[in-house]
Amino acid sequence: MGVIARRGEIRPPSGVRWGGIAMAVTAALLLGSGSAFVIRHYLKEREAAEPLAGVTTVHAQPLPVEVGPGTMPTPVALPTHVLLQVPFTTQAPLNNWAQHQESCEAANLTMLVGYWHQDTSVVIDPHAADATIRQIDSWKPAPDLNDVMLGELARQHFGYSYRLVPNDPQVIAEQLSAGRPLLAEVRTHGLGNPRYPGYSSHYEQTGWSVPHFVLIIGYDSAGVWLNDPGISWGRGYHISYAQLAHAIDDLDQHHPALNEGQVLLLVAPEAQQNLRPGNI
Repeated sequence: MGVIARRGEIRPPSGVRWGGIAMAVTAALLLGSGSAFVIRHYLKEREAAEPLAGVTTVHAQPLPVEVGPGTMPTPVALPTHVLLQVPFTTQAPLNNWAQHQESCEAANLTMLVGYWHQDTSVVIDPHAADATIRQIDSWKPAPDLNDVMLGELARQHFGYSYRLVPNDPQVIAEQLSAGRPLLAEVRTHGLGNPRYPGYSSHYEQTGWSVPHFVLIIGYDSAGVWLNDPGISWGRGYHISYAQLAHAIDDLDQHHPALNEGQVLLLVAPEAQQNLRPGNI
């Protein structure tokens, strides 16, 4: 099994199947970066991925220019369930994990750019996604970004606005019902996804858990749906509100330089703002 530092994957032996999908075998890769090592599983995407069950039709609304952080206008009646069709990519869409160890920020922005440019793909074309991820990676000022740094990157290079909003179920419902996905900076194993390698519980697993960004694409009464580009089982992964809060706290406790508290990052165009062409 190949170990890849930071945001990589482990690929299981030939012949092993999950849900009837064949797995690939790869050579061992070892990358030292002075940070914790992590292994991630790789699941080969179906040639024609199907939309997530329960996707809702929502008119995506840009940000009102005059409204401040956390004070977005609330619809008269918020839906009990919203699940946005946001195109998915892993952070290594060509299965080139060794080259994309620090690409979760770029992968999340790639999904957002596709969404705001009305890309109806379920899974973004791997070659187009890889090109966009590489471009965004070249703009990053540091390997790991906090929420504000990622928001600034989106503003500078895509012309989007960004705001930090409270990690609160009501705020999540307000934003998602307006068609605006949200970013969360977390610690991988704090998400409670047992597909993460080295996973034993959603608490600290030294040498496995690392800083990470995920995209919140939906909500219901129990929690939120995520597009998690760091693991191929991350498309449409559902977690509770408490689990999301725990994953953010887990990051804040172990990576104080990235700590911005219980907040989410909203990245979207403003009203009457011209979208810049994307690479997708």
